[in-house]
Amino acid sequence: MGEASPAPEAVAKTVQDLTAMEVDPDKGERLYKAALVHTNKGVCYRLLSKTLKSGKLDLVHYGCDLDADGNPSTKWRIRRILEQNPDRFEKEIEAIKKAVADDGEQVQGSWTHDLTAIPDVAAQGKSLEAWTRKMATEIRGKPA
Repeated sequence: MGEASPAPEAVAKTVQDLTAMEVDPDKGERLYKAALVHTNKGVCYRLLSKTLKSGKLDLVHYGCDLDADGNPSTKWRIRRILEQNPDRFEKEIEAIKKAVADDGEQVQGSWTHDLTAIPDVAAQGKSLEAWTRKMATEIRGKPA
């Protein structure tokens, strides 16, 4: 019979949320824009972006299901893109729409929320939450 090892077992690693858009105003970061694309099959794609001190953007987009509060309850097809020129935001919306069409679906609606005019990062976060909640309500009101 084998002996029990006195060494502790390996601790499970925490999985980083690749969709999190953390913004540190002390580093010159701010939220930039957010977008939602909704398909005829009820799928939502969310695009979030932040500006870096350099003027470049970090972007993340993913497919998701939105709960009643607009929070993503399931996420898939996660794509993180770092340090891009600001025009990449609009190009990513078009790339999402093309992927939707390539999957045999149709875009039912596409919305963008510009956060650049809001000076305070905390206020940007609140505005994004309110907008996403409003969009989830609006999307639920549309037939899929």
